[in-house]
Amino acid sequence: MKRLTCIFAIVLGLATFTTASVVGYSSAGSVTAAGTGLFETGATLGGVALQGVRLGTGVFIEADGTASGTFHAVLQGSALGASRELTVEGKVDAGSVSADGRATFSGTASFDFGDGTPPLPAVTFSVIAGTDGVVLAIDSTTLPATALTTGAITIE
Repeated sequence: MKRLTCIFAIVLGLATFTTASVVGYSSAGSVTAAGTGLFETGATLGGVALQGVRLGTGVFIEADGTASGTFHAVLQGSALGASRELTVEGKVDAGSVSADGRATFSGTASFDFGDGTPPLPAVTFSVIAGTDGVVLAIDSTTLPATALTTGAITIE
C-alpha cells in the first residue's frame, strides 16, 4: 500500500508540475518606440488639423496591470493657416500586452497646445501600440490610427 501511495503521489506531483508549467498568456512586457508617422485624414485636436507625429516611449508593463515609463509625442498640424506643434509628456502607470502582440498603456501627461498658453497638467492619455503604428487618446479624444513612416515600435 505504501508503494501504491508513493506512486500515486509521484504521478500527482508530475501532473501538477506539468499543468503548472503550461502557463496561459502573460500580459507583462515592455514597449519601446521611436519614430515618426502620419495621421489619417480628418484627425483634429483642439481645433488643430493634425498631419504627423514624432513619438518616443519606453514602458515596462507588469502582469498585474501596473506599468512604469514615459510617453512623449509631438503632434504636428496647423490651425488657421499657421503651423502648430502640440506636445504630450506623459508618465505611464497602467498597461497590458495582448496575445496578438499589441500593447495598451495609459497615464497622465502635461499637454501643451503650442499656442503660447501654459501646458495643461494631469491630462489623461492612452496608447494602443502595434508594430505598425499607434492609436492615441488624449483626454476624451481618440485620434485616428497613426502609421509609422520612420522608426520602429518593439513590443516584448
